[in-house]
Amino acid sequence: MPRILLFTQCLQNDFVAPVSAGARVPNQLHIGHAEARRLVGDDPATGPLGRFLRAFYAGAGPGHAVVHIRDWHDAGDPAQQAHLAHFGPHCLRGTAGAAFVPPLDDLHDDGVPTRIVDSTTLNDFVSTDLEAQIRELLGPVPPAEVVAGIIGVWTDVKVQYLAYDLLTRLGFRHIVVCSALAASRSRVRHFQALDLLAQNLAVRVVDGIPEFLAALGIGERAETRPAPAYGVALSGSPLDGEDADLVRHLFRNCRSVELAPLAGGFSGARVWRTRSIDQDGRIEVPFVVKTDERAKIAKERAAVERVENVLGLSAPTMVDHADLVTRGAIQYMFASMHHSPVAALQRRIAVARSPEDAAALLRRVWSNVLCRLSQSPVRDRLQLYGHYGYRPEYAANTLERGRALAGDIDIAPLETFYAGLPRLLAADPVDAPVAWVHGDLNLANVLLDDAGNAWLIDYFHTGPAHALKDVAKLENDLKFILHPVPDEDALRRALQWEDLLMRQESLEAAPPALPAALAADPAIAKSHAAVCEVRSWGKELCAGVAAMEGYWIALLRYSAHTTGFEECDRLQRRHALGASVLAARRLSGA
Repeated sequence: MPRILLFTQCLQNDFVAPVSAGARVPNQLHIGHAEARRLVGDDPATGPLGRFLRAFYAGAGPGHAVVHIRDWHDAGDPAQQAHLAHFGPHCLRGTAGAAFVPPLDDLHDDGVPTRIVDSTTLNDFVSTDLEAQIRELLGPVPPAEVVAGIIGVWTDVKVQYLAYDLLTRLGFRHIVVCSALAASRSRVRHFQALDLLAQNLAVRVVDGIPEFLAALGIGERAETRPAPAYGVALSGSPLDGEDADLVRHLFRNCRSVELAPLAGGFSGARVWRTRSIDQDGRIEVPFVVKTDERAKIAKERAAVERVENVLGLSAPTMVDHADLVTRGAIQYMFASMHHSPVAALQRRIAVARSPEDAAALLRRVWSNVLCRLSQSPVRDRLQLYGHYGYRPEYAANTLERGRALAGDIDIAPLETFYAGLPRLLAADPVDAPVAWVHGDLNLANVLLDDAGNAWLIDYFHTGPAHALKDVAKLENDLKFILHPVPDEDALRRALQWEDLLMRQESLEAAPPALPAALAADPAIAKSHAAVCEVRSWGKELCAGVAAMEGYWIALLRYSAHTTGFEECDRLQRRHALGASVLAARRLSGA
C-alpha cells in the first residue's frame, strides 16, 4: 500500500499555461505570465514542473501514488452557477483550458497508481469522492503515517485548503509543500500562505525541488543523471565539477562564457560576473552567476522571489536556476550593470578620498536599495537576545578568544555580561521595530558602479527581522574589517572612538562629533563619517522605538563574533573586542 501521496492541484491550462509577457490571460484565475514562467518555465519539458515530474516518476516505487485534483466545471449545472459567476468561466469540462498542462498531460498515468478527482468548488472534499479515493489508495495504512506532498495552484486558496482538510478531516501529520512548485496570482499572497501553512498547520515548506523529492522518498538515483555536454567553452576564473556543469547548463545557448569573480559569496558560495557570446557570435549583457550548496541556492531563490517586486530594478532578475546532486546555481541579470565597471562597496569605500565621499557612497546604497527593502517598519514584540542568536554555550569560546586578545583591555564587563546571559534570554519580549532586511549585509554583498547604481547580492538570509539588523552588520564591518589599525597607537584612538560612539543615547539623535585629536586621524575621520551615515538610517527604521539598547544588543552580537574572523588582523580583532566590552558594559549596567 502507498505510504507517499503526491497531490497535484489545478495544474491545468486555464490556471498555469505559459503566456507571453503582456499577453491577455485566458481568464481571471490564471496566475499570469511571471508566475506561470516560474512554475512551468518557458519550455514545459525543461521547466521546474517538468524537471520535478521526470525525477518523481523515474524514482517512484510501490510506495507511491498520485492524486490529481482538477477543476472540472459544467456551465449548465445550476449548483455551479454561483461559483462560475464569481470567478468567471474556467476549466469547462472537455475544453482545452481544462486539460492538464504539459508535461503533466503525458505523465498523469505513467505506471504509478493514479486517481483523478473532479472538483467544482473551493473545497475539494465537497461533492467529490476525494476522501473515498484516498482511503482506497491507502487501505489499512493510517493517514498519520503517510507523507503527503502538494504542488499546484493557488497556494493561498486551493493548496492551503487542501492541506487543512488533509490534516483535520483525515489526520495526515506529514504534509510537505515546495515553494518552487506552487504559485498563485499574487506572489505576496503565495509566500504569506506558505508562512501560514508552516506556522499554523505545521506543514513542512521546502524551497528546493531536490529537497522536495527527498521528502517524497525519491532517492539520488533520480537526480544523478550526467549533465549534458553542451559544448560551452568556459574561461577566466577556473571552475570544475558540478559548478562547471551548472554554468554550462545556464549558458547552454552560448558558444562561450568568460567568468570574472566578484567579491562576496562566503561559506562555500562562488559568485561571478559573466561575458557570454551566443551561438550567433553576439555579446550578451553581463549576468551574475552564483553557485552554492543546492539547499542554500533554493532558499536564496525563494528569498529573491519575495523581494523582486519591492526592489524593482535594484533587485536581481532571476533568469534561470538549476540543481545537481550537491550544488545549485542561479543566473541573475541586474539592470544597467553593463554600463560601467562594478565593484563591491568594500572596495569603493576603501578607495574613497574623503569622509564626504565615503558617506555619499553609503547614502546611495540607502536611497537606491535599502530604503525600499526596509520600508514600512512596524512595531512588534521580540526577544532580541534570542533573535540575534545569543547562546550561553557560545560564551566560553568568546571569552577564550577575548582573553587571548585582551592585552591591556579589561574584559571583566564581558565576563559579567555572559554570566547574566541566561537571565537576559529568559526576559519577556520587548517592543522593537521589524522590517524586511537583507540579513547578511556585509561590505562585499553590495555592488556599485560608476553610474550611480547599487545592487544587493546574496539573499540567503533575507526576510522580516529586527529592522536595525542590516544597520548593525554594516557598521560592524565598516569598523572592524575595513577600518585599518596599523599599530597600538591607532588601536588606542580606535577605542577612544568606540567610547565616543557608545555615548549616543537615541536613534533619533546623531552620534557625538569627533574631537580634534580623533578628527586629525584620516582613517577615523572617514570611518566615522561612514558610521554616522549608517546610523542615520536608524531614525527611519526605529518605528517609534528609538532607545539604543536594541542596537547595542545587535552590535555586541556582531562584534563578539568578529573577534574570531580570519579576514581581520589581530589589531582589528582587538578593536572588535574593545567595542564588545563597551557594549557589554552598557547592556549589563556595569
